Amino acid sequence: MELPRRAPKLEWNLNTIIQIITLVGMCVGGVAIWVDKSRDIEELQAWRTAIEQDRKEKSAEYRASMAKLEERVKGTEKDIGKIDNLQYRLTVAEQSTATTATAMKELQDSLNDMNGDIRVMREILQRLDNVNGRRAEKQMLAFPG
Repeated sequence: MELPRRAPKLEWNLNTIIQIITLVGMCVGGVAIWVDKSRDIEELQAWRTAIEQDRKEKSAEYRASMAKLEERVKGTEKDIGKIDNLQYRLTVAEQSTATTATAMKELQDSLNDMNGDIRVMREILQRLDNVNGRRAEKQMLAFPG
């Protein structure tokens, strides 16, 4: 006959306790790391979304700024065209002034020549009048009245 066996005693060995504590610590550490990584990923995604939104806003501002700059350049090109036109007009006006001055100088020279001719003609007429006056006097003296 055999003796009844006794139920095994639950004995905790020091190694078993250390292994259980290590297993629990590793599980808690794994969960903590998983939560930390998840939070970091969410923060990075939020940051990325914010950067993309900011980039879109900056891009829109840049396009608006470039459109304004393009309008200013077109306006400046028009003004440059006006300046070129004004330079042409100024050149034409200067040439016209020079031509007018030359014509006035020629007219003045012609008037001076005419003035000289008129003096000569006046002298000739005075001489003729003097000669005719003498003739008239002679005729009056010869044929009194």
